[in-house]
Amino acid sequence: MPGGHEAMNTDVERLLEEETEPIETEEEDTIGEEEGSCCDHIYIYKMPHLTRTQLNGLDKYKYSAIDTSPLSKYIMHPFWNWLVQFFPMWLAPNVITCIGYVCLVIDYSLLAHYDWDFTANNTEQSGIPRWVWFVVAVLHAASHHLDGVDGKQARRTGSGSPLGELMDHGIDSNCMWMLPVTLMSVLGSDSSTSGIAMQYAPLLLLSLTFNFWVSHWEKYNTGVLYLPWMFDIAQTTVVGLFLLTGIMTPAGLKAACAQYIAPMNTLFYIFIPLGFLGSLLLSVYNVYKAVQAGTLKQTTFFGMMRPWVSYIILNLLLCSYTVFSEDAYLAHPRVWTIAYGFSFSSLVCRLMVNQMCSTDCDIIDPLIPPLGIAWFLGVVVGIEPTIVITVYSVFAMGSFFHLSYTVVNDICDHLNICCFLITRKRR
Repeated sequence: MPGGHEAMNTDVERLLEEETEPIETEEEDTIGEEEGSCCDHIYIYKMPHLTRTQLNGLDKYKYSAIDTSPLSKYIMHPFWNWLVQFFPMWLAPNVITCIGYVCLVIDYSLLAHYDWDFTANNTEQSGIPRWVWFVVAVLHAASHHLDGVDGKQARRTGSGSPLGELMDHGIDSNCMWMLPVTLMSVLGSDSSTSGIAMQYAPLLLLSLTFNFWVSHWEKYNTGVLYLPWMFDIAQTTVVGLFLLTGIMTPAGLKAACAQYIAPMNTLFYIFIPLGFLGSLLLSVYNVYKAVQAGTLKQTTFFGMMRPWVSYIILNLLLCSYTVFSEDAYLAHPRVWTIAYGFSFSSLVCRLMVNQMCSTDCDIIDPLIPPLGIAWFLGVVVGIEPTIVITVYSVFAMGSFFHLSYTVVNDICDHLNICCFLITRKRR
């Protein structure tokens, strides 16, 4: 049938020509849309991360949160409502979120520079200049308040979207591991001077990250984010501690605390288990209420508990590393905190995405296999553990930022919005 093939080829060519002709579309009226907007050139490279099912689920998502903290309701929110009035209407909420994150990173980096191994405050004469404490106090306060203002700016400008929530809470996931790490610089690692011995430091890290994790596991099951009371309390307390440390010096602050209250490390050892237990019981209670009301998002017990599989494996592997490779961990404890922090952030961000898209999370998170390989090479095979954990920490950091980049671009494309402008992209 050569004639038939020729006719078919001609039809195909005509269809292709029609598809490649430019299609004129009516432009939407948008705020601040400009010719040659940066939205047209957002990609360094494009590698989709979210599936079509996830993107379709995102269309039905509605944010729901309950904040019952007295500190938030009567002090923080009124202050943020006043503060947001000074932000220009053209400023995108995601820009505010990212500026807050930059403040947090500078805060963390300053203390890492002067106190890489958490020993700078183990003696009477601190190795951290006093001015550093005042700078990190201001930066931490700025980060906290910008985190509170971004959502109000979104509502004020009518630019709220699931992307804003994901960026806000994704950066919060970084804050939740950086916060206890900065606290370790205040306390030091000498238990004889009210510091926290490095063998127990992972418990401090786990105590705050667990509160954050269990809140988002609860949201994965109930669809409602019950904001933890401890978040604003912890942020405000840390800023106060930084200021007091700058005024009194670390040694002076620890001595005063031991004299009038209790040794600082004792206080943390008391509050850590209370924080674990309180967060878990409250979240289990809220999930139970959802079961009773028939509003639970997951239909089976396994579906409800599946996020815990990767979370438990992650903590077992990284915490057991500090035991089996103790010398390497004690020599470079900050490298371990980076490995743990970015692994935790990636895990919780994937949980957020699945909750927002109404899809099941992976039983085994993509970071678990490379972490398991790193643990096997360092602990079982005997390759220098410091090298192994350093390589893995770089990998975990890169994985987190790759995840962030691809997910943000996928959502921007799907919702036809720009990440850092209050405008829509041209189709």
